[in-house]
Amino acid sequence: MLLATSLTVSIILLYALVYYFFLPTLSLAYFDGAVFFSIGILALITIFFIWKNFFTDNKEDNLRLAVTFITCSVCLNLISELLSILGTNLISFIIYSVTFIIVLFFAVTAVFSIFDKSSYENKENIKNGTSVVILSAITLLLLIILGLIASSSLFHSESMYNQLGKPEEKSFKEDLVEVDNSQIPTVDIELANILGDKKLGEELALGSQAHVGEFTNKQAVNGKLMYVAPLEHSGIFKWFNNTSGTTGFIKISATNSNDVELVKDVNLKYIQSAYFNDDLVRHLKFSGYATQGLTEFSFELDDSCKPYWVITTYRNTTFWKNPEATGVVICDPQSGDCNWYSIENAPSWVDIIQPEEFVMNQIQNYGKYVHGVFNFSDKDKLTMTEHMTTVYNNGECYYYTGLSSSGVDNSTVGFILVNTRNKSSKLYRMVGATEAAAMSSAEGRVQNMQYTSTTPIPLNVSGVPTYFSTLKDDEGLVKSYSMVNIEDYSIVATGNTIMETKRAYINNVNNSGQSIDFSGENSGTTQKAGTVTRIGSNIENGNTYYYIIIDNDMTKLYLASYSISEELPVTRDGDSISFTFTDGSGTSINLVSFDNLNIR
Repeated sequence: MLLATSLTVSIILLYALVYYFFLPTLSLAYFDGAVFFSIGILALITIFFIWKNFFTDNKEDNLRLAVTFITCSVCLNLISELLSILGTNLISFIIYSVTFIIVLFFAVTAVFSIFDKSSYENKENIKNGTSVVILSAITLLLLIILGLIASSSLFHSESMYNQLGKPEEKSFKEDLVEVDNSQIPTVDIELANILGDKKLGEELALGSQAHVGEFTNKQAVNGKLMYVAPLEHSGIFKWFNNTSGTTGFIKISATNSNDVELVKDVNLKYIQSAYFNDDLVRHLKFSGYATQGLTEFSFELDDSCKPYWVITTYRNTTFWKNPEATGVVICDPQSGDCNWYSIENAPSWVDIIQPEEFVMNQIQNYGKYVHGVFNFSDKDKLTMTEHMTTVYNNGECYYYTGLSSSGVDNSTVGFILVNTRNKSSKLYRMVGATEAAAMSSAEGRVQNMQYTSTTPIPLNVSGVPTYFSTLKDDEGLVKSYSMVNIEDYSIVATGNTIMETKRAYINNVNNSGQSIDFSGENSGTTQKAGTVTRIGSNIENGNTYYYIIIDNDMTKLYLASYSISEELPVTRDGDSISFTFTDGSGTSINLVSFDNLNIR
């Protein structure tokens, strides 16, 4: 009696601990939930036979039965997890099918062995329940593999192709707004990690108790781009000393590496490094979201700079694969209050609802299954370039990546922007360089310094499609900036400041012979006339630039490269001029055309 009770309690506790510590989703609609329920069925069968053996004087078999249950549960979980990593393509379907056949073979062999009369009389496999547990585990594994097979692209290639939706074709030059120099992101996540650790290190007492958590994608807070990360516990003993929560979070400007702030007026209780019921994932599950698919845990600030966790909820569209975001759970890390919002009703300050992994897979499926799964000739196939980043355009956040023809490495046939909230997408058909090619071009310009380029972001520079990246040294610190022409990555410029880089870049574009229309309405240019008050020149990197003040307006400084007009060197104070520019919002304005009206 004691042995049967002990084994029963042990199995129930083991099963409960699996849920408490690993928190599988309590729904068969999700893969971890299906595996968890399968182990639960094995537990019930095992408990039944433990008591059956006790009452039929087969007590000595119970310990072996419990060991069999644990072994089968571990194997079931491991094999299922390994298979789930494979994905949904044709190769995965073949692997799933082969695995299914192998497992089925062993299942049939086991069945014939169990029901063989001599085996039954000698071993009593069925009587003590060991074989039943093993067969049940095999049967459940077969059902799981069948579910994975049913999720594959062989049956769902059309829906996988359409999951992203049809991108709206746009003009890069018309749709991407030119960004003011002060709003160009110069800090990436790697640099943010360095700056965050340095800031925390300045707080000796705090730095010994916590570490900087994971920075999520840059986010816009009141129009300013920044990275934000919570302070996380350094271990379980540090958590015991600070059960009220860690002291604050770090925010770093994405446009100014000197703007780093440690906010210490909040206590973050529900975070990912907490333990027991303070663990964020566990808190969410026990707050009514145990049957929801949860992913993409982002630490974001609302417009009043109050921190929240933003967690994407999702559902699978093909059995246990091809997930689709359905909304977000917003959790207050201080009070633990949680609320769910649909995609349409999510607060405006939430920048990212669509997980990057989801969007990446959907872009890949859009390019891969254009003609179904059996397109062995790769007709019209597109592949995603290796880099994906977030960009902001007109106040909206987008995932950005290039698209290449299948088998082409260094050039793209276009670029795609996918809205990070509602997944609406835009396609820009334009032959150009991949992000990797642009990074190599920028690094080649400063190869004597051995700087490395960050992942570039696309910019509209005076109507020219351009990659912008920072160049960093071995310590990960920004030392220079680069601009590379997307359509011709041999046109590249570097500089110690963004303004210097931009001037050199425009000069290189003008000198390249590339046919670029700076004066059309679509490029957003403004034409103006006035009288020169002052004019001076300077040579930067072998290029001559002119600095002009017009109509005694000391708040605006107009800059022009010699290459845009041969009249610049002979222009004097008091001359009447006509000129065009693309962005007049800053104090320094780059001219794209110049005409001295006194020279005929």
